[in-house]
Amino acid sequence: MVSEVQGTFAERMAEARRRRPAAFAHLFDGRPQVVIKTTQLLPEQAIQLATAYGYRHLETRGSKAVRRRVFVPDPDAAVHLEAVAPGTPFEVAAQHPAFHGASARAARNHAELIKNEMNLLKLVPAAVFIFLGAIGMAAQLISTGQGALIVPLCFAVLLDTAVVWLTWSRVRKRRGLLAQADRLAQQYPPYGFRAWTPA
Repeated sequence: MVSEVQGTFAERMAEARRRRPAAFAHLFDGRPQVVIKTTQLLPEQAIQLATAYGYRHLETRGSKAVRRRVFVPDPDAAVHLEAVAPGTPFEVAAQHPAFHGASARAARNHAELIKNEMNLLKLVPAAVFIFLGAIGMAAQLISTGQGALIVPLCFAVLLDTAVVWLTWSRVRKRRGLLAQADRLAQQYPPYGFRAWTPA
């Protein structure tokens, strides 16, 4: 009976993820900056929430595992046509098109967040350095026959592959979001979001 009321573990986790943005909605009350840690909300949740209240991603601060995403009011004059008023209860804001994949602005904001957080100036040189190091180890392994170089060589190849894959997946995700924004802009002219009435 308990499982029928509460649902499966996966369903409870999905419900928890769905409700999580509600805990941070009160921050979007018109203040000039809103800071949300990367461990508090998933990127798409943070963007959906920010877009619903008329904010956009400015920057992500910090270099450790826990970073801080900074959101500021969107200066676009048309944002007031889509966003809810500051301080609007989350139950109302949850109806916003950004939470239902029907907002071009949310897709563009998400693409901008990915661009801001994708530091190519660090990733590309790191990938090149690891690749050159792997080549050097492979050459040394061939010339000297030292079996001890196999482990670091394999590690370097796997690490370089992971860096390249991560960079490419972010680029592909960003392109997909921009294409989605263009599609939504055509589907819901003139501002690119599905018409809705806060209730």
